[in-house]
Amino acid sequence: MMQEQMQQIFPFLGEIASDKGNEIIPKYCPFCKGGQHRDKNTFSINRTTGAYNCLRGSCGEKGNIYRLAKYLGVEIMTKETYFRESKPQKIYKKPDNNFQELSVDTINYFKSRMISEKTLRDNQVETDNHGNIVFKYYLNGDLVFVKYKLPREPSKGESKSWREKDTRPILYGMDKCLLGEPLIIVEGEPDKLTLDEVGIRNAVSIPSGTQDFSWVENCWEFMEQYHDIVIWADNDIAGRGFQQEAISRLNDWKIKVVQSDFKDANEMLKQVAKEKGVENAKHEIRKVIDEALTIKKEFITNLAAVRRKDHRHEIAISSGYEELDDLIGGWYGGQLVIWTGYNGSGKSTILSNVLLNAIEKGHRTFVYSGELTKEDFKEWMDLQLSGKKHLSSYYCPVKRQEIPTPNPRYYSYLDKFYDEKIYLFDTEDYATDEKIISAMEYMAKREGIKVFAIDNMLTMNISGVGGDLNEKQGKLILKLKSFARIFNAVVHLVAHPRKPSPGQSRVDKYSISGTANITDLADRVIGFHRLTPTERMKAEYAGFNNVLTIFKDRKFGVYDQEILFYFDYFSKRYYTNDIEKTKEYSWVKLISKEDRSHEAMQEVRGKDIPL
Repeated sequence: MMQEQMQQIFPFLGEIASDKGNEIIPKYCPFCKGGQHRDKNTFSINRTTGAYNCLRGSCGEKGNIYRLAKYLGVEIMTKETYFRESKPQKIYKKPDNNFQELSVDTINYFKSRMISEKTLRDNQVETDNHGNIVFKYYLNGDLVFVKYKLPREPSKGESKSWREKDTRPILYGMDKCLLGEPLIIVEGEPDKLTLDEVGIRNAVSIPSGTQDFSWVENCWEFMEQYHDIVIWADNDIAGRGFQQEAISRLNDWKIKVVQSDFKDANEMLKQVAKEKGVENAKHEIRKVIDEALTIKKEFITNLAAVRRKDHRHEIAISSGYEELDDLIGGWYGGQLVIWTGYNGSGKSTILSNVLLNAIEKGHRTFVYSGELTKEDFKEWMDLQLSGKKHLSSYYCPVKRQEIPTPNPRYYSYLDKFYDEKIYLFDTEDYATDEKIISAMEYMAKREGIKVFAIDNMLTMNISGVGGDLNEKQGKLILKLKSFARIFNAVVHLVAHPRKPSPGQSRVDKYSISGTANITDLADRVIGFHRLTPTERMKAEYAGFNNVLTIFKDRKFGVYDQEILFYFDYFSKRYYTNDIEKTKEYSWVKLISKEDRSHEAMQEVRGKDIPL
């Protein structure tokens, strides 16, 4: 992607003085043109990252390729162009702006937190008719988001703060930030006001709780303008979880994190001022920001500085299958999971079952399906999501039987279930690993997607000069493994096995086509096998359709464990018990009374699914 962007912007840089390695040096800076003395070779841009800066003191321009392109009036390719249909813009409600002047209670509340009335007025803090504190969020001068806070400690069961519903979440204070200085992100509005009080510019706070990253998309272009972003999370479990997720989502930038023994910036101001005086407190706050640690270092890091995992914040994603979860505990961020099986074994089908189960639990998903068109993929998901009870059918004269099909009556409900929860890689061109991974990175950072599926490895064109297919596949596995770790995501990869040896009817972990790197680097390797008629005659397999084998599980040390599955032809569901077979997903609860009445009638008549 960056290579194409550099090619687009290269002709607009003017005469090039040097183009060696990763650094391009135009003769004159595009911004200051060398100044009064026409200084040469002061501007450079990195070919790999797109970051640039001018060394002239009176200029000092720095930023990224998007900002440079905008300044030069050049439209460059962005990651959004990988999606054929642009995501529709969400419609936000305009918030209420009928508030009162600062109340005495509000002023006194912040005075107790060492925040002055001047700072409150500079940030347009107000009070509502009920005496609650009002924080107003502005974007390009327009009020787009409002948050309320009690001017006291909440009583039991009382909300400490809340937001106006359906308004646009952005960073508090972003409208007043200046380019060329670090952007400092804190958790709460009082911490942002504290940094203003201390004299630190460019502080912003997140609009909602630490697990809500809906603001990232709305602030994407704004944050891209900053070369340095400093995160000051609260010193508690929720704060550490926020910090870890923020680092993952914003990893393109040089992220720094503040290390402090105090709970937050405001607590530090109060405590240090009490012990050492206000000026010393302000000095120490400025110092911890100046000394913020850079998270992303090149190649080398001190083990003592490595952040430990907080397993209390490690979210397991259920597979939706009780027996499988009992063995492997669900899916975890940072894992590369490889699925394999011979053609027609059902590996893609059970994987789509697994993805639906993840979506049902609130885990948004991105899929590359190389064998199915997007329309066929949706129909397959519709069947599984509907379950036999909510399907329709049509008679096929060639097969001389009823064929299951999604029921049009429920299309709108199914689409609500899918909306902004599952995305497809969509291109009519031949898919390449670079395009797919770039799209995955975009969705991980901008949308916060944590579950990815690639079905399958053989349908993509793996880039790279030299080397045979096995070597290229090995490199692809490294890229996917790295992606999973960087973004704390689960990556499901379908990998076809090589042709079976004479007498071999089942796959094993050595059957996967390609080098041993594929299974060696994977965190989990799962095989799916459709039982042959001969196998189904055995007592232990009687009545079952498939067997799932866990060949490798690095997390819990499970190896060569088998789970038997049934298969429902009509709903395309794999299941191990009747609960999984008849499971109703959350969309069913949205069915209107009219549709429920129709549904009950069809059940009585037996005409809905004459199967």
